[in-house]
Amino acid sequence: METAVKTVCPYCGVGCGLVAKIRDGRITGVSGDKEHPSSLGGICPKGAQVGEIVATPNRLRHAQLRATNTVPFTHVSLDRALSHVALRFREIIQRHGPDAVAFYVSGQITTEAQYVFNKLAKGALGTNNIDANSRLCMASAVSAYKLALGADAPPTCYDDIELAECIFIVGANMAECHPVLWQRVKRRAARKRVRIIVVDPRRTPTAEGADLHLPIAPGTDVALLNAMLHVLIAQGWVSEKFIRAHTDNWESVRQIAEAWPPSRAAKVCGIDEQLIHRAAFWFGQAAESLSFWAMGTNQSTSGVANNLALINLHLATGKIGRPGSGPFSLTGQPNAMGGREVGYMSGLLPGHRDVTNAKHREDIARIWGVPKRKIQPTPGLDAVGMFEALEAGDVKALWVVGCNPLASMPNANQTRRALERAELLVVQDCYHPTETTQLAHVLLPAAMSLEVEGTMTNSERRVSLMQPCVPPPGDARPDWEIGARFAAMLGFESQFSFASASDVFEEHKQCCADVYALQMNGISYKRLRRHAVQWPCPPGVSHGVARRYRNKVFATPNGHAQFQPVDFRPPADALTPRFPLVLNTGRRASQWHTRTKTGHVAKLNQANPAPFIAAHPDDATPLGLKDGDAVRLVSRRGFARSTLRLDDGLRPGTLFMSFHWGQLHDEHGCANAVTHGEYDPISRQPELKFSAVRLEKIS
Repeated sequence: METAVKTVCPYCGVGCGLVAKIRDGRITGVSGDKEHPSSLGGICPKGAQVGEIVATPNRLRHAQLRATNTVPFTHVSLDRALSHVALRFREIIQRHGPDAVAFYVSGQITTEAQYVFNKLAKGALGTNNIDANSRLCMASAVSAYKLALGADAPPTCYDDIELAECIFIVGANMAECHPVLWQRVKRRAARKRVRIIVVDPRRTPTAEGADLHLPIAPGTDVALLNAMLHVLIAQGWVSEKFIRAHTDNWESVRQIAEAWPPSRAAKVCGIDEQLIHRAAFWFGQAAESLSFWAMGTNQSTSGVANNLALINLHLATGKIGRPGSGPFSLTGQPNAMGGREVGYMSGLLPGHRDVTNAKHREDIARIWGVPKRKIQPTPGLDAVGMFEALEAGDVKALWVVGCNPLASMPNANQTRRALERAELLVVQDCYHPTETTQLAHVLLPAAMSLEVEGTMTNSERRVSLMQPCVPPPGDARPDWEIGARFAAMLGFESQFSFASASDVFEEHKQCCADVYALQMNGISYKRLRRHAVQWPCPPGVSHGVARRYRNKVFATPNGHAQFQPVDFRPPADALTPRFPLVLNTGRRASQWHTRTKTGHVAKLNQANPAPFIAAHPDDATPLGLKDGDAVRLVSRRGFARSTLRLDDGLRPGTLFMSFHWGQLHDEHGCANAVTHGEYDPISRQPELKFSAVRLEKIS
């Protein structure tokens, strides 16, 4: 007998609803859920193949253990593996203190799993050394929202697409990375008087679908956005009434914008001055303007400044907190937003709280049932700092959950040295081998999202309930359950006595109950089984609040949005005659992150079968290179090799390589072998979009 189960797509942050058909314990078909309000029945090529990712031959089915990372693994029971890890953690903490251990977790696991591991680190072990791969994608967006609006997360919703007259996309390749959302944008663009502007150094499929493409030089976003604000001011297209009534610090931003006429910005950005005027005209004169951004602005040493400059455009025109307008960051993982709710970054606590705030620590310690002194007042190690400390020997044990940092972290050679030096490396994953599991001492088998019950929150703050479609293989268990079992072994059984994912969610909800900007009082598993819900969601509000700040009262102490003056700073990795080209990394439509979920799916590999290095013909020809040549990228940190693809859609002087293919595909083929770990000073998000390199032919 065939049954249908509603769940959530485990890929990008759109949070598409799926309906899986189940027969004899197998997924036999997948379709989009037409009743899900975020995706409206839409489904992408990856989502259509989710039935394949649960049954690949590289599933990790049993716990594995070994003394060193140079000898074979031995299969053991899950409890045996966890008891071994508990013993080693006790020994290391006794010798070196709690900050000698660290956790690196993922925006792809459920909110309940993120919550348990955050509580385990900060509340049980007493270390803030927990960070997530969200540091690589969303940290700059979080920082910008908090600085400008007083609280994290977009004020917008997907339904704003159908109401916007200008859709301004900066550093986001929606057509390949958020295809279901892009289809909504394209349908809206078919209407009269609707304009799409795309800012991207590459002529991506998204840029090809735009009415206006601004191919700026990489790393010059702030110059462009300040120049657009200059035009808005000069033409009188700002809302003085909104500025006076609802914002602070306008004059400081005005002064910087007035120093950036389009003629100056055009030289810095390497584009025609008229493109800046046209973009400002379309944004300023549209009745409603909606902005999207993603990794192209976030992954920068000026990531927070990029996003603040974009938010400044909305504040200056008053186009925020109303239908069809607002600044909208797109998350790259299915539950990066859930991780922000639970505060799984090194300086955060659940409910959008901060470890540096004594009242926040006291609130959470009370809910967690631990002494308030247990939660440390100083932020722990961020992602880059964590691997640096591991390499230096200051961190002795690292537990990785649901991600593959050896392939995805910048400066992969340094990451490898760090992982090889770990006294204890625990990797909890659904798959083996991955680049990272190959270096582990302990492997813990995790159930996949399609095999567990739990929640995920998408880019528009909509919480969806995943329901298990098939049972997990072998000894694999939900991530939250593995973390809770481990905590009990360390003596924290009463604090982690969760009988189900629903129990974890209810405790998580307590942490958000009194936080106005994040209120989740009205959300429950019972309600989520009927329909997905957006937060804020006070009791009695069936679907939550679609748009924040409708009353123009922001989450700041005085209720005013805060203009933030930002100026242009060049990227950190300087171009030189030895390294004259810029490498930009990104994604392909049919692959996902480091391919653990897509690398064994035949249809997806047929669409994007192999990596390549793309170069403009003007850069390749002088080097005697032609399409299909074997080439090598060389940076100050290392090299990566691949096949050359000529692409006149790139700016001359720039190269592109997707980061999906790691060292398992080719020992020397990982794009992140050449990227660097310099980061934004506020968000500490690495600059993965700009690395100085040279291109060489492999004879």
